Amino acid sequence: MDLKGRRFALLGLQGSGKTVNAKWILRHYPRHLVYDPLKEYVGFNRYLPTYREYSLEAIAEINAAIQRFIFEKEGKLDLFVIDEANRYCPTRRPLPETIGQINDFNRHMNLGFGVIARRPVQLHTDLIELAHDLFIYRLKGKNDIAYLNELSDGLGEAVLSLQPYHFVHVNELRDFEICAPVVTV
Repeated sequence: MDLKGRRFALLGLQGSGKTVNAKWILRHYPRHLVYDPLKEYVGFNRYLPTYREYSLEAIAEINAAIQRFIFEKEGKLDLFVIDEANRYCPTRRPLPETIGQINDFNRHMNLGFGVIARRPVQLHTDLIELAHDLFIYRLKGKNDIAYLNELSDGLGEAVLSLQPYHFVHVNELRDFEICAPVVTV
């Protein structure tokens, strides 16, 4: 799947397979950058933020990093991913300015843009509902399941029934299919 010019989200509980999938995706785009607050992407092109929880300083830092590495060097990256995106783009808060710009204009920049979060209900809805692709791993929370069922009829139940490391791929039409675990070499 070519993710350049597309938006995507990886969602699921800790240990469900999100990071394995994210690393698999990143390996296919040598010109990538991952915003890595938990220091999980050793060996990848990454930015290690100083601030890891939502605060004025964290928003200023992510805006400055995106301005420097994405907008000032437009065309230099093929993929930008924010891990633990709910820390910077929580529900009921405005999107940081630069993230809103990427979410609106990544197609014109031919930039793949991905976010990773554990729970969809903790992530800003624009990042989920405007995503071209969703990769959803095991979730159990009743609010998460209800939200997914609102996105696509039966999606929440499909996620609840997932075997370990399997995921549901949801396309931009909100059709979905259950997929086998990502295999890395």
